[in-house]
Parts: sequence; C-alpha cells; structure tokens
Amino acid sequence: MEQIRLATGHRTEKPYRPEKMAARVYSPEELCYLITLEAYMLDESFVSSDLADWLENECGLDELADRLRGVIRKRGAVEEFAREILEYIGFYPEDRINDTCEIIRDNSSLSIYEKNKSRADYYLMCGHVSMALSAYNELLESIPEKEVRVRASIWHNCGYAYARMFRFSEAAKAFYCAYKTQQDENSLKQFLTALRLSREDRSYLEYVSEHPEFYEMSQKVERSIGQAAGAYEGTDEHRMILAMQVLREDSTSDDVRSSPYYERLEEILDELKASYRDTVTVQ
Repeated sequence: MEQIRLATGHRTEKPYRPEKMAARVYSPEELCYLITLEAYMLDESFVSSDLADWLENECGLDELADRLRGVIRKRGAVEEFAREILEYIGFYPEDRINDTCEIIRDNSSLSIYEKNKSRADYYLMCGHVSMALSAYNELLESIPEKEVRVRASIWHNCGYAYARMFRFSEAAKAFYCAYKTQQDENSLKQFLTALRLSREDRSYLEYVSEHPEFYEMSQKVERSIGQAAGAYEGTDEHRMILAMQVLREDSTSDDVRSSPYYERLEEILDELKASYRDTVTVQ
C-alpha cells in the first residue's frame, strides 16, 4: 500500500502560472510536483513574490509565504526558495527534496539548451529511453548550429540511447554525427563499435578499408570487443546459454514444446520482454 500524504493548505479555483512555464497549479502539492518535474528548468524567475502571495491568499499558507518573502529580501538562491516550499509542504521525502535541490543548484548557470539537455540526460539515466530520444530530437531541431559542444553531446547520447535499444544502425549514425560535429575520439570509437555490431563482417571490413583515417581506431575497437567477449565468458548470462544448450541436447520429450528447454526459453523471453518494456517506457 502506498503511503498516504496529508494535504497542506487547500486547493484553489484560481491557479498559479509560473513564469516561463506552460503550466498551471491549483494546490501546494501540485506546486511541489511541478518543482521536481521542472527542476532542470527553474531559474531566478521562479523566485517570485507573486508565488508567495498566491500561497498566502489562495492556499492559506501564511507562514510559508512569509518564509519565501524572507528569501526574496535577502536575494536567496533558487535552490533555497524551492527548498522552503518542498520542506514546508512535505509532499516528498527528504532524499527526493535533496536530489531536486541539487539539480536546481547544478543547473543554475546553464543555458536554456543545456538545461533541456540535462533534463533529457536525466530521462536516459532513469531508463526512460524513448522519452530521452524524443527530448534529444526536439533539441536538435531547435538548438543553433553554433552550440557545437552541446549539439555533439546530444548526438552522442542519442547514440547511447539507440544502442541500449539494440538499434545499432541508428546508434552508429548518431555517433557519427557527434564525431563530425566535434571530432571527439570517444564518439568515433562508439561509431565504429556500433557499426561493427550492425553490419556483417565483410561489410564492416570494406567500410574500414575505404576509410583509412579510421584504421587505428578500428584496431582499438577490435581489442575492446575481444576483451568484452573474454569477460562475457565468466558471466551468468554465458553460463545460462551453456545450460540451455545442455537442456536442448538432453530433451527427449515427444511434445517438443513441453520440454524443459522450451519451458525455460519461454521464461527467459518473458523476462527479456519485461526488461525491454521497462527500458523504453515510463516506469
């Protein structure tokens, strides 16, 4: 059973519209949700006497309003202003409040493009891959060409997101765009790795032979793949595959689909499907 949270203040018919946000909030709890959701985007415009007035006049939170006006008078940081709200209302636990305030502090000096990228990075870090890709693609359509460093980083992270979904051909294209944008060797290495995984051996070797400038990095990629293959032999996944091979060889059931091999195979497929859905959808 989820924990029941008591409301602080009351819901109002007159919503508050934070500056620079396409949102309206009708209660203190909705305000807390908005702060955590948009933590990457909050800036000095959020530190507002209008918000203090709304909390006092519409929600009945006089004490909180006075605290916020105190932050405004001493020119306090956005993080401090947000913390006063989150702690007073108590809608989230302390660790969530600390994480939110850390995000606000770390992103306070970033440009609007960097803030949007930081939010997309957070989606990716949390496993919301499809949401991250959508945010990255929107950014690439709007960010100026002169923002070279940010554009390269967005392309690189798109490649990482596609690779997590085993879409290696698309990952290779994204990593290549990152490399062409900023000539970063890590993006080049990831491009060749994704290309190696998305093509047949002959096709990949033909590509490398046609691009001698990539030869040295291709050798590093081969060494990395060899090391990964060696490390994989000691994993639970490799041992599971070996066990599956034994089950298949030992299967003597007349009904093949009811054999231990296929029963275990169905279990593994169900686990992989569930894991994949968790990776590409909101959890």
